[in-house]
Amino acid sequence: MAITAFTFARSANLQVLNAAKEHQLDAVPDGFNNSIRWNAGHVLVVAENVLSHSEHYEPVLPSLYKKLFNKGTRPSEWVEEPPSATEIVEMSQKQLEAVQKLSRDHGDTIFTNPFEIFGSTFDNVSDVLNFLSFHEGIHFTTKKYLLKKTK
Repeated sequence: MAITAFTFARSANLQVLNAAKEHQLDAVPDGFNNSIRWNAGHVLVVAENVLSHSEHYEPVLPSLYKKLFNKGTRPSEWVEEPPSATEIVEMSQKQLEAVQKLSRDHGDTIFTNPFEIFGSTFDNVSDVLNFLSFHEGIHFTTKKYLLKKTK
């Protein structure tokens, strides 16, 4: 089931975030564009953006998250104070609960406005969760590399 994979991917991402020490959260080593904190917030923003294609999804993120963590943003350009790792974990859990409810209640409901990317169309919650699990996996790997590079 797609919700199982998404829940696993989100849990793995949180484990890396929780393993990071304070000095590692915002470090951006050579060869990288973003930090562990940015990657952790970014997966939440992408999930929120993609899930908004469902008329039944109830957004959970404060507007600041999109400003800091949307595609194309960088920590070097932040003028606002980013949320703490604890706050990101709390928002991640809150979003996961909203996604689990959405999956349970509307998992196979066809979207009026499908999500499209790179020539692929995702038109229901289950399909979107498969995409988001893939996306979370990419950022899990990036955070693992950042964790090693910033010891």
